[in-house]
Amino acid sequence: MGLDVGWAVRWLTLSAQAMAEHRVELIELDRPIGDSDHGENMDRGFKAVMDKLAETPPETPAAALKLTAMTLMSKVGGAAGPLYGTAFLRAATALGEASDVDAATLAAALQAARDGIVARGKAESGDKTMVDAWTPAIEAAAAA
Repeated sequence: MGLDVGWAVRWLTLSAQAMAEHRVELIELDRPIGDSDHGENMDRGFKAVMDKLAETPPETPAAALKLTAMTLMSKVGGAAGPLYGTAFLRAATALGEASDVDAATLAAALQAARDGIVARGKAESGDKTMVDAWTPAIEAAAAA
């Protein structure tokens, strides 16, 4: 048995909780290089994702990720909305319409998400961006 829509919703719920828990930390990290709104934007975006998931429960893992993508693109300002939205949308596309996702498909979806961030943000490994965190995570997922 693979990872189903319940897993996807739980993962998104835990992500929303992490954004809320670390909102102030993200604001402080953004202060020296940005306009100190990253934590607030991500928290607001993931709260909106939780509202949308409650309104329209998805039927597949890909549907959950696509809903997340569209919500983040519309609710999160700055570069983060398009970057994370693209990542979730590319991952959803890679998952397809399967109701259960196996490990290899999940690893491919993570790579598609990272590749979407690279395409949207024009960043590569070594540029000191989130791509530097995504790349070793993808390598670990592929190896597992």
